[in-house]
Amino acid sequence: MATIAFASLVADCKLLKASVEGLLAEMPHLSPEHAELENFLTEVQSLYQQQKELTGNLRKTVRLRREAEQRGQDLRGRLAAQLRGKLGFTNEQLTSFGVPPRRKAIRRKKEAPQPKPQQPPVPVEPAKKEAKEETPPAASSPT
Repeated sequence: MATIAFASLVADCKLLKASVEGLLAEMPHLSPEHAELENFLTEVQSLYQQQKELTGNLRKTVRLRREAEQRGQDLRGRLAAQLRGKLGFTNEQLTSFGVPPRRKAIRRKKEAPQPKPQQPPVPVEPAKKEAKEETPPAASSPT
């Protein structure tokens, strides 16, 4: 957000400079501030150009570093492969070169699955019959 605010300030200063230039003949007391405003705008433009150049240099440097990193990974992989081929994939000497040796396969006996403890069955109660009370039919009232 600071960039937007600064760009807005610069735009306002450019507008003010252009507006005051027509009034300098009538108001000569504004000449020192007008000259200072011109110097400010020149400095800002110079700094903006410098920032753009440095941003370009940064991007180029980052690209070159990434390319070097890829070359280094490729070189390390090729050298590690040659060491594994010469010494063997499981040789412990590989660790002195920073290359992890392949682990030896360890076969473990499978444990027989333990039976799950059975829970006692939940007793089912016989369905209770509800005694229905017979109610006399409601007397119909003539209304």
